[in-house]
Amino acid sequence: MTARLKAFLLALTLLASPLALADWPNLWVEAGVQRPQVGKAVNEALAWIDGPIAGPVGWFVFAYQDSDGYRKIYGGPTIRPLPWLEIGVGMGRENEGTGQRRSTHFSADGEIGSFSGYFENGASGPSHKLYLNYWLTKSIGLGLMEDSSGRGPRVVLPLGEKSNLWGALLRDKSDGTTRAVAAVNYQF
Repeated sequence: MTARLKAFLLALTLLASPLALADWPNLWVEAGVQRPQVGKAVNEALAWIDGPIAGPVGWFVFAYQDSDGYRKIYGGPTIRPLPWLEIGVGMGRENEGTGQRRSTHFSADGEIGSFSGYFENGASGPSHKLYLNYWLTKSIGLGLMEDSSGRGPRVVLPLGEKSNLWGALLRDKSDGTTRAVAAVNYQF
């Protein structure tokens, strides 16, 4: 992890923490790599921090940076209309074009599976990611993943109570090539 990325994640945490004085926030970080083509790899790091405000209303902040130099950060309110469903909207900045970035996200979690995703729009254009996961056992999850360029199978392996290793093979919609994606995440 570069010094610049560490400073970015620390600043994100420090800026978001005052929003959650009444309750300890949830912090989740992930580091991953994409191989969009042979001989090319893109390293990614992201952080998500959220917490409650009152009742079903909460807040979140999401930050992302990749090795190609793209960065974004946005946040906003969330609502949990049902115990297993969260919906949120956010606004923020990115380092391309006009710099504005908007998002919506959802997460539906159950004991044996989950379905989550987000949709973004702004200066660099629209994007989305969707994750469908089914827990076969406590030690392996199988599912599907789709992002703006492709879709395919996904495998999740827990690395303890608060960490996962996951990988996916995504087939590109436009040219039929397959891209490998892998990441490890940790929840504090």
